[in-house]
Amino acid sequence: MQLSGRNNFSALSADEFEKIIDLLNIGSPDNIAVAVSGGADSMALTLLLNEYCQSHNISLVALTVDHGLRQKSNQEAEQVGKWLRERGIEHHILTWVGHKPDANIQDEARNARYALMGQWCVDNEIEHLFLAHHMNDQAETFLIRLFRGSGIDGLSAMDKIASFPLSNAIGLYPKIYRPLLDISKDRLVAYLKAYGQQWIEDPSNQNEKYTRIQIRELLRSSDIEGFDIERLSSTAEKMRRVRSLLESLTENAESEFVCYHKYGYAVLNSEFHQKLHEEISLRLLSDILKNVSGNTYPPRYNKLEFLFQNLKSDDFSGQTLSGVILFKNSEKDIIFCREYEDIDKRMNIKQSKRCLWDNRFVIDTKSISGEIVPFEQDIIGRVVQKVPDFKKRLSGLFTDHRIRDRVVPTWPCIIDVENKLWLPDFLLQETGITDFNGFSVVFKK
Repeated sequence: MQLSGRNNFSALSADEFEKIIDLLNIGSPDNIAVAVSGGADSMALTLLLNEYCQSHNISLVALTVDHGLRQKSNQEAEQVGKWLRERGIEHHILTWVGHKPDANIQDEARNARYALMGQWCVDNEIEHLFLAHHMNDQAETFLIRLFRGSGIDGLSAMDKIASFPLSNAIGLYPKIYRPLLDISKDRLVAYLKAYGQQWIEDPSNQNEKYTRIQIRELLRSSDIEGFDIERLSSTAEKMRRVRSLLESLTENAESEFVCYHKYGYAVLNSEFHQKLHEEISLRLLSDILKNVSGNTYPPRYNKLEFLFQNLKSDDFSGQTLSGVILFKNSEKDIIFCREYEDIDKRMNIKQSKRCLWDNRFVIDTKSISGEIVPFEQDIIGRVVQKVPDFKKRLSGLFTDHRIRDRVVPTWPCIIDVENKLWLPDFLLQETGITDFNGFSVVFKK
């Protein structure tokens, strides 16, 4: 742990921060959460939010995720808690348990971090989660993605208000707020120094094997006029506006050409490529694939282009991409179904109020304890024992057996701790079955 940073930058003031928060229009929540790693950025944000919350009668809770990837990570998380409790701030440590990946560690750790914080907020009915991304992060990310050859989306700035990164399910996870995107790290460090607050310096911030650290050093040492965090951040913001326009055009196209079914599949009008600009067509395909598969990230661009060209052909016979099976129905429309084999098969639930299964279905678990599992053949067998004509009733829900055969196994059902079977309410309602208990299931799109 150490103090570091230059001294020739003015500290961000509480009054200035209040104006920033007011522009975010967060309303009057009873409570909010902030992610705090213990670094200078998140410590400054936490203390700034604490001042704001105290003056607006809002409860603040700080969340630290212990990834368990470094030897002293738990000790550091405890130190953060000690600092915050001394200032009267509620603090919780969320631990990433289970197997840790050998590759792609940073992305996996990021996903685990968001999943832990998101579920904690859901369980505690918190709808606002604040993150400490700042202007330096914006500039560094822009350069990293520029060097990787990213397009508009990759080069655009982060949003100050955004849907939760692992899900866009309304009302499930909290919204993300990034109030510091126009503030440099030096001003945050100056604030901590003025406040007399220490912070933890992550040793990886000195490791030049990481691309971000190399970029940081390049920015720090460059004398090129205009090659600075302010200019790069401004350019990223211009890209964000372009991205926003493209997203709006894609949403309009989606409402015109795509139908999402409550059973978890999508139908795309095959004339989409004739009436839409190629860029919007590609974005449309990407969005459908993400929604149907539940994936956080889109498929690689070259695979998306290959799919686009295939779909334009009258001879298209089907394809699998990004965990989604595509084929054409008798009307030549394109069907998108979740690939059963790609589903993480079981999910434990312990009296959670709501959860997200396969990143596709929002489930009201009614505080049931047990497991969520796919609607596999053995589950169908259990239903048939009580409802002999169940398969006939099930077939009546679909006009195309290919959709039925692909979609039904990707539905969720619950086996509780007493081995009782719970079925999706839409299935009970549509088939008239009364022999099983149901639970609320909503396809998030």
